[in-house]
Amino acid sequence: MAEPTQPDRETREQFLGVLAELIAQGGAERFLLPPVAPGGDAFPEPWAPTTAGVQLLLRRLLWHAGIERAVELDDDRLAKAPPTERKPATRVEITELAKTTPAGSKAAGSARFTVYFIGEDEIAGTLAHEVGTLYAALHRVEKADPYRTAEPPTITIDPDRDLERGSIATVYLGLGVLAANAAFQQYSSAGRFNGGYVPLEYDVLRAGAVPMSALAYLLAVQATVRGDDAPPRGLAPPQRDEVADWMKALDGQGATLRERLGIAASTAVQARPAVEPLDDELPPFEEPAPKPTAFRWQTHRGGVGFVAGTVMGVGLAFALARGMLPLTLVGGGTLGHLIGRRVRAPRCSACATVLPEGATTCAKCGAVLRGDIANLGDRLEAEERLEEENREQL
Repeated sequence: MAEPTQPDRETREQFLGVLAELIAQGGAERFLLPPVAPGGDAFPEPWAPTTAGVQLLLRRLLWHAGIERAVELDDDRLAKAPPTERKPATRVEITELAKTTPAGSKAAGSARFTVYFIGEDEIAGTLAHEVGTLYAALHRVEKADPYRTAEPPTITIDPDRDLERGSIATVYLGLGVLAANAAFQQYSSAGRFNGGYVPLEYDVLRAGAVPMSALAYLLAVQATVRGDDAPPRGLAPPQRDEVADWMKALDGQGATLRERLGIAASTAVQARPAVEPLDDELPPFEEPAPKPTAFRWQTHRGGVGFVAGTVMGVGLAFALARGMLPLTLVGGGTLGHLIGRRVRAPRCSACATVLPEGATTCAKCGAVLRGDIANLGDRLEAEERLEEENREQL
Protein backbone atom coordinates (compact mmCIF):
# COMPACT_ATOMS: atom_id res chain seq x y z
CA MET A 1 0.00 0.00 0.00
CA ALA A 2 1.23 3.53 -0.82
CA GLU A 3 2.20 5.61 2.19
CA PRO A 4 0.05 8.62 3.12
CA THR A 5 1.64 11.91 2.09
CA GLN A 6 1.49 13.57 5.53
CA PRO A 7 3.74 13.86 7.38
CA ASP A 8 6.59 13.75 4.85
CA ARG A 9 9.57 11.42 5.24
CA GLU A 10 11.88 14.06 6.73
CA THR A 11 9.32 15.00 9.39
CA ARG A 12 8.68 11.34 10.22
CA GLU A 13 12.38 10.70 10.76
CA GLN A 14 12.68 13.80 12.92
CA PHE A 15 9.74 12.82 15.11
CA LEU A 16 10.91 9.21 15.40
CA GLY A 17 14.26 10.56 16.58
CA VAL A 18 12.57 12.59 19.33
CA LEU A 19 10.50 9.56 20.33
CA ALA A 20 13.67 7.43 20.47
CA GLU A 21 15.30 10.02 22.76
CA LEU A 22 12.32 9.95 25.12
CA ILE A 23 12.35 6.15 25.21
CA ALA A 24 16.12 6.08 25.86
CA GLN A 25 15.68 8.46 28.79
CA GLY A 26 12.53 7.05 30.39
CA GLY A 27 12.32 3.45 29.19
CA ALA A 28 9.88 1.80 26.80
CA GLU A 29 7.33 0.58 29.35
CA ARG A 30 5.12 3.68 29.18
CA PHE A 31 5.21 3.72 25.39
CA LEU A 32 4.07 0.08 25.20
CA LEU A 33 1.00 0.62 27.38
CA PRO A 34 -2.29 1.06 25.50
CA PRO A 35 -3.10 4.78 24.98
CA VAL A 36 -5.56 6.40 27.36
CA ALA A 37 -9.03 6.62 25.81
CA PRO A 38 -11.44 9.46 26.64
CA GLY A 39 -14.39 8.54 28.83
CA GLY A 40 -15.44 7.78 32.38
CA ASP A 41 -13.29 4.66 32.71
CA ALA A 42 -10.08 6.67 32.45
CA PHE A 43 -11.50 9.88 33.97
CA PRO A 44 -13.91 8.93 36.77
CA GLU A 45 -13.67 12.28 38.55
CA PRO A 46 -16.47 14.85 38.22
CA TRP A 47 -15.82 17.66 35.77
CA ALA A 48 -16.65 21.32 36.24
CA PRO A 49 -15.50 24.24 34.04
CA THR A 50 -13.72 25.86 36.97
CA THR A 51 -10.14 26.19 38.16
CA ALA A 52 -10.73 23.33 40.60
CA GLY A 53 -12.05 21.16 37.77
CA VAL A 54 -9.01 21.95 35.61
CA GLN A 55 -6.68 21.17 38.50
CA LEU A 56 -8.30 17.78 39.10
CA LEU A 57 -8.18 16.93 35.39
CA LEU A 58 -4.48 17.86 35.26
CA ARG A 59 -3.79 15.64 38.27
CA ARG A 60 -5.49 12.73 36.52
CA LEU A 61 -3.52 13.30 33.31
CA LEU A 62 -0.27 13.43 35.29
CA TRP A 63 -1.25 10.16 36.96
CA HIS A 64 -1.86 8.50 33.59
CA ALA A 65 1.51 9.79 32.38
CA GLY A 66 3.33 8.49 35.45
CA ILE A 67 4.51 11.97 36.49
CA GLU A 68 4.59 12.87 40.18
CA ARG A 69 4.01 16.59 40.37
CA ALA A 70 1.82 18.83 42.49
CA VAL A 71 -0.39 21.10 40.38
CA GLU A 72 -0.55 24.85 41.02
CA LEU A 73 -2.88 27.08 39.01
CA ASP A 74 -2.84 30.80 38.31
CA ASP A 75 -6.29 32.01 37.27
CA ASP A 76 -5.94 34.68 34.61
CA ARG A 77 -9.29 34.12 32.90
CA LEU A 78 -11.09 36.74 30.91
CA ALA A 79 -14.54 37.77 32.10
CA LYS A 80 -16.02 36.35 28.90
CA ALA A 81 -14.99 34.73 25.64
CA PRO A 82 -13.05 36.86 23.16
CA PRO A 83 -15.67 38.57 20.97
CA THR A 84 -13.67 37.83 17.79
CA GLU A 85 -13.82 34.07 18.29
CA ARG A 86 -17.03 32.29 17.34
CA LYS A 87 -15.91 29.04 19.03
CA PRO A 88 -13.28 30.05 21.61
CA ALA A 89 -10.75 27.37 22.49
CA THR A 90 -9.61 26.33 25.94
CA ARG A 91 -6.32 27.97 26.81
CA VAL A 92 -4.28 26.58 29.70
CA GLU A 93 -0.48 26.82 29.61
CA ILE A 94 2.31 25.23 31.63
CA THR A 95 4.61 28.09 32.68
CA GLU A 96 7.25 26.68 35.01
CA LEU A 97 8.33 23.69 37.06
CA ALA A 98 9.52 24.16 40.63
CA LYS A 99 11.97 21.70 42.14
CA THR A 100 10.69 22.24 45.66
CA THR A 101 7.72 20.31 46.94
CA PRO A 102 4.72 22.28 48.30
CA ALA A 103 3.95 21.72 51.97
CA GLY A 104 1.80 18.65 52.53
CA SER A 105 2.47 17.19 49.07
CA LYS A 106 4.28 13.94 48.30
CA ALA A 107 4.99 14.93 44.70
CA ALA A 108 8.52 15.58 43.47
CA GLY A 109 8.17 19.33 42.99
CA SER A 110 5.32 21.29 41.50
CA ALA A 111 4.06 22.30 38.07
CA ARG A 112 2.56 25.75 37.62
CA PHE A 113 -0.13 26.30 35.00
CA THR A 114 -2.00 29.44 34.00
CA VAL A 115 -5.70 29.26 33.07
CA TYR A 116 -6.73 31.84 30.47
CA PHE A 117 -10.02 30.44 29.22
CA ILE A 118 -12.13 27.29 29.70
CA GLY A 119 -14.13 26.49 26.58
CA GLU A 120 -16.43 23.74 25.38
CA ASP A 121 -13.92 21.85 23.26
CA GLU A 122 -11.46 18.94 23.72
CA ILE A 123 -10.25 20.13 27.12
CA ALA A 124 -8.57 16.86 28.17
CA GLY A 125 -6.64 16.74 24.89
CA THR A 126 -5.60 20.38 25.17
CA LEU A 127 -4.28 19.75 28.68
CA ALA A 128 -2.56 16.56 27.46
CA HIS A 129 -0.36 18.71 25.21
CA GLU A 130 0.61 20.81 28.25
CA VAL A 131 1.47 17.66 30.23
CA GLY A 132 3.64 16.56 27.32
CA THR A 133 5.36 19.96 27.36
CA LEU A 134 5.95 19.53 31.09
CA TYR A 135 7.64 16.18 30.48
CA ALA A 136 9.72 17.55 27.59
CA ALA A 137 10.99 20.41 29.76
CA LEU A 138 12.00 17.94 32.47
CA HIS A 139 13.83 15.73 29.95
CA ARG A 140 15.67 18.13 27.69
CA VAL A 141 18.67 16.82 25.78
CA GLU A 142 21.37 19.24 26.90
CA LYS A 143 25.14 19.15 26.94
CA ALA A 144 26.74 19.22 30.36
CA ASP A 145 28.12 22.59 31.39
CA PRO A 146 31.39 22.18 33.34
CA TYR A 147 31.05 25.67 34.83
CA ARG A 148 27.51 25.25 36.16
CA THR A 149 27.69 24.97 39.93
CA ALA A 150 24.04 24.53 40.86
CA GLU A 151 20.72 23.61 39.28
CA PRO A 152 18.20 26.49 39.02
CA PRO A 153 15.28 26.22 41.47
CA THR A 154 12.72 26.40 38.63
CA ILE A 155 12.53 25.31 35.00
CA THR A 156 10.86 27.83 32.70
CA ILE A 157 9.13 26.58 29.57
CA ASP A 158 11.09 27.35 26.42
CA PRO A 159 8.74 27.54 23.41
CA ASP A 160 11.55 26.85 20.94
CA ARG A 161 12.64 23.64 22.66
CA ASP A 162 9.70 22.27 24.61
CA LEU A 163 6.43 22.76 22.72
CA GLU A 164 7.01 20.51 19.69
CA ARG A 165 8.81 17.85 21.75
CA GLY A 166 5.97 18.10 24.25
CA SER A 167 3.30 17.25 21.67
CA ILE A 168 5.40 14.27 20.53
CA ALA A 169 5.83 13.25 24.17
CA THR A 170 2.07 12.84 24.54
CA VAL A 171 2.30 9.66 22.45
CA TYR A 172 5.18 8.35 24.56
CA LEU A 173 3.24 9.08 27.77
CA GLY A 174 0.08 7.30 26.57
CA LEU A 175 -1.85 10.53 26.00
CA GLY A 176 -1.60 10.45 22.21
CA VAL A 177 -5.26 9.70 21.51
CA LEU A 178 -6.38 12.67 23.59
CA ALA A 179 -3.73 14.92 22.02
CA ALA A 180 -4.59 13.86 18.46
CA ASN A 181 -8.30 14.51 19.02
CA ALA A 182 -7.50 18.02 20.27
CA ALA A 183 -5.03 18.71 17.44
CA PHE A 184 -7.91 18.86 14.93
CA GLN A 185 -11.44 19.61 16.12
CA GLN A 186 -14.42 20.27 13.84
CA TYR A 187 -17.57 22.01 15.05
CA SER A 188 -20.69 23.09 13.17
CA SER A 189 -23.49 25.38 14.28
CA ALA A 190 -26.33 27.43 12.84
CA GLY A 191 -25.22 30.90 11.80
CA ARG A 192 -27.18 34.14 11.80
CA PHE A 193 -30.31 34.46 9.71
CA ASN A 194 -29.30 36.43 6.61
CA GLY A 195 -32.80 37.25 5.39
CA GLY A 196 -33.24 34.14 3.29
CA TYR A 197 -31.92 31.19 5.29
CA VAL A 198 -29.75 30.24 8.26
CA PRO A 199 -26.27 29.19 7.00
CA LEU A 200 -24.33 26.35 8.60
CA GLU A 201 -21.05 27.62 10.02
CA TYR A 202 -17.93 25.52 10.63
CA ASP A 203 -15.14 26.10 13.12
CA VAL A 204 -11.84 24.22 13.30
CA LEU A 205 -9.76 24.35 16.49
CA ARG A 206 -6.21 23.06 16.82
CA ALA A 207 -4.28 22.39 20.01
CA GLY A 208 -0.62 21.51 20.39
CA ALA A 209 2.50 22.32 18.40
CA VAL A 210 2.41 19.57 15.74
CA PRO A 211 -0.25 18.74 13.12
CA MET A 212 -2.83 16.05 13.73
CA SER A 213 -1.38 13.98 10.87
CA ALA A 214 1.96 13.77 12.67
CA LEU A 215 0.31 12.48 15.85
CA ALA A 216 -1.72 10.01 13.77
CA TYR A 217 1.54 8.66 12.30
CA LEU A 218 3.14 8.30 15.74
CA LEU A 219 0.04 6.56 17.09
CA ALA A 220 0.24 4.14 14.16
CA VAL A 221 3.90 3.51 14.99
CA GLN A 222 2.95 2.83 18.61
CA ALA A 223 0.16 0.45 17.59
CA THR A 224 2.48 -1.37 15.16
CA VAL A 225 5.20 -1.76 17.79
CA ARG A 226 2.61 -3.05 20.27
CA GLY A 227 1.33 -5.54 17.70
CA ASP A 228 -2.21 -4.12 17.61
CA ASP A 229 -4.39 -4.95 14.62
CA ALA A 230 -6.69 -1.89 14.92
CA PRO A 231 -6.30 1.80 15.82
CA PRO A 232 -6.53 2.61 19.53
CA ARG A 233 -9.93 3.27 21.09
CA GLY A 234 -11.33 6.76 21.50
CA LEU A 235 -10.09 8.42 18.31
CA ALA A 236 -12.38 10.85 16.50
CA PRO A 237 -13.31 9.74 12.93
CA PRO A 238 -10.71 11.84 11.00
CA GLN A 239 -7.94 10.79 13.39
CA ARG A 240 -8.99 7.13 13.27
CA ASP A 241 -8.95 7.12 9.46
CA GLU A 242 -5.43 8.53 9.29
CA VAL A 243 -4.10 6.12 11.94
CA ALA A 244 -5.70 3.19 10.09
CA ASP A 245 -4.08 4.27 6.80
CA TRP A 246 -0.66 4.49 8.42
CA MET A 247 -1.07 1.14 10.16
CA LYS A 248 -1.69 -0.46 6.75
CA ALA A 249 1.42 1.23 5.37
CA LEU A 250 3.51 0.08 8.37
CA ASP A 251 2.17 -3.49 8.37
CA GLY A 252 4.99 -5.97 9.00
CA GLN A 253 7.48 -3.30 10.18
CA GLY A 254 7.05 -3.88 13.92
CA ALA A 255 10.53 -5.33 14.42
CA THR A 256 12.16 -2.60 12.32
CA LEU A 257 10.39 0.14 14.29
CA ARG A 258 11.38 -1.44 17.61
CA GLU A 259 14.99 -1.37 16.51
CA ARG A 260 14.69 2.22 15.27
CA LEU A 261 13.25 3.31 18.64
CA GLY A 262 15.71 1.28 20.73
CA ILE A 263 13.09 -1.06 22.18
CA ALA A 264 14.37 -4.55 22.97
CA ALA A 265 12.43 -7.40 21.41
CA SER A 266 11.99 -8.91 24.87
CA THR A 267 10.18 -5.81 26.27
CA ALA A 268 6.62 -7.00 26.83
CA VAL A 269 3.37 -5.15 26.27
CA GLN A 270 1.42 -4.67 29.50
CA ALA A 271 -2.04 -3.50 30.53
CA ARG A 272 -2.73 -0.14 32.11
CA PRO A 273 -3.17 -0.06 35.90
CA ALA A 274 -6.70 0.15 37.29
CA VAL A 275 -8.03 3.68 37.69
CA GLU A 276 -9.26 4.72 41.12
CA PRO A 277 -11.09 8.05 41.56
CA LEU A 278 -9.11 10.87 43.13
CA ASP A 279 -11.89 11.37 45.67
CA ASP A 280 -9.58 12.83 48.29
CA GLU A 281 -9.68 16.23 46.61
CA LEU A 282 -12.90 16.64 44.68
CA PRO A 283 -13.33 20.13 43.20
CA PRO A 284 -15.31 22.37 45.54
CA PHE A 285 -18.40 24.06 44.23
CA GLU A 286 -17.59 27.44 42.73
CA GLU A 287 -20.20 30.11 42.24
CA PRO A 288 -20.27 31.06 38.55
CA ALA A 289 -19.22 34.59 37.75
CA PRO A 290 -22.27 36.88 37.78
CA LYS A 291 -23.52 37.73 34.32
CA PRO A 292 -23.48 41.42 33.43
CA THR A 293 -26.72 43.38 33.49
CA ALA A 294 -27.91 45.04 30.31
CA PHE A 295 -31.08 46.37 28.72
CA ARG A 296 -32.91 46.05 25.44
CA TRP A 297 -31.90 49.24 23.68
CA GLN A 298 -34.75 50.04 21.29
CA THR A 299 -33.21 51.10 17.99
CA HIS A 300 -34.47 51.05 14.43
CA ARG A 301 -33.24 50.42 10.88
CA GLY A 302 -33.28 54.05 9.80
CA GLY A 303 -29.59 54.07 8.87
CA VAL A 304 -29.87 50.85 6.86
CA GLY A 305 -33.01 52.18 5.16
CA PHE A 306 -31.24 55.44 4.25
CA VAL A 307 -28.35 53.58 2.60
CA ALA A 308 -30.69 51.20 0.76
CA GLY A 309 -32.94 54.08 -0.39
CA THR A 310 -29.97 56.09 -1.61
CA VAL A 311 -28.65 53.16 -3.65
CA MET A 312 -32.08 52.59 -5.15
CA GLY A 313 -32.34 56.31 -5.97
CA VAL A 314 -29.04 56.21 -7.85
CA GLY A 315 -30.19 53.15 -9.78
CA LEU A 316 -33.50 54.81 -10.62
CA ALA A 317 -31.73 57.93 -11.94
CA PHE A 318 -29.49 55.88 -14.22
CA ALA A 319 -32.50 53.94 -15.47
CA LEU A 320 -34.67 57.01 -16.24
CA ALA A 321 -32.57 60.13 -16.64
CA ARG A 322 -29.28 61.09 -15.05
CA GLY A 323 -30.47 64.63 -14.64
CA MET A 324 -32.89 63.38 -12.02
CA LEU A 325 -29.99 62.11 -9.84
CA PRO A 326 -30.18 64.86 -7.14
CA LEU A 327 -33.92 64.37 -6.78
CA THR A 328 -33.88 60.57 -6.69
CA LEU A 329 -30.83 60.58 -4.39
CA VAL A 330 -32.48 62.78 -1.76
CA GLY A 331 -35.92 61.25 -2.21
CA GLY A 332 -34.70 57.66 -2.07
CA GLY A 333 -32.55 58.26 1.00
CA THR A 334 -35.35 60.09 2.82
CA LEU A 335 -37.96 57.48 1.97
CA GLY A 336 -35.63 54.63 2.95
CA HIS A 337 -34.86 56.32 6.26
CA LEU A 338 -38.55 56.82 7.06
CA ILE A 339 -39.36 53.22 6.25
CA GLY A 340 -36.34 51.97 8.20
CA ARG A 341 -37.40 53.90 11.29
CA ARG A 342 -40.59 51.84 11.36
CA VAL A 343 -38.56 48.60 11.63
CA ARG A 344 -37.72 47.88 15.27
CA ALA A 345 -34.26 46.49 16.06
CA PRO A 346 -33.68 45.97 19.79
CA ARG A 347 -30.00 45.76 20.71
CA CYS A 348 -28.05 44.69 23.78
CA SER A 349 -26.91 47.82 25.62
CA ALA A 350 -23.67 46.05 26.62
CA CYS A 351 -22.40 44.92 23.19
CA ALA A 352 -24.88 46.45 20.69
CA THR A 353 -25.81 43.04 19.26
CA VAL A 354 -29.24 42.91 17.57
CA LEU A 355 -31.64 40.84 19.70
CA PRO A 356 -34.78 38.84 18.99
CA GLU A 357 -37.97 40.47 20.22
CA GLY A 358 -38.50 39.80 23.94
CA ALA A 359 -35.04 38.30 24.48
CA THR A 360 -34.07 37.88 28.14
CA THR A 361 -30.35 37.24 27.60
CA CYS A 362 -27.80 38.30 24.98
CA ALA A 363 -26.48 35.32 23.01
CA LYS A 364 -23.18 37.08 22.32
CA CYS A 365 -22.02 38.52 25.65
CA GLY A 366 -24.32 36.57 28.01
CA ALA A 367 -25.75 39.68 29.66
CA VAL A 368 -29.08 39.38 31.47
CA LEU A 369 -31.53 41.83 29.90
CA ARG A 370 -33.52 43.60 32.62
CA GLY A 371 -35.84 45.86 30.66
CA ASP A 372 -36.08 48.34 27.80
CA ILE A 373 -34.47 51.73 27.24
CA ALA A 374 -35.11 54.18 24.41
CA ASN A 375 -31.58 55.64 24.25
CA LEU A 376 -28.18 54.24 25.13
CA GLY A 377 -27.59 57.26 27.36
CA ASP A 378 -30.45 56.06 29.60
CA ARG A 379 -28.50 52.94 30.63
CA LEU A 380 -26.88 54.40 33.77
CA GLU A 381 -30.19 55.80 35.00
CA ALA A 382 -31.87 52.42 34.39
CA GLU A 383 -29.10 50.62 36.30
CA GLU A 384 -29.48 52.96 39.26
CA ARG A 385 -33.24 52.46 39.25
CA LEU A 386 -32.74 48.68 39.17
CA GLU A 387 -30.31 48.81 42.11
CA GLU A 388 -32.78 50.89 44.10
CA GLU A 389 -35.57 48.38 43.42
CA ASN A 390 -33.30 45.54 44.57
CA ARG A 391 -32.49 47.38 47.82
CA GLU A 392 -36.20 47.94 48.50
CA GLN A 393 -36.86 44.22 48.04
CA LEU A 394 -34.19 43.42 50.62
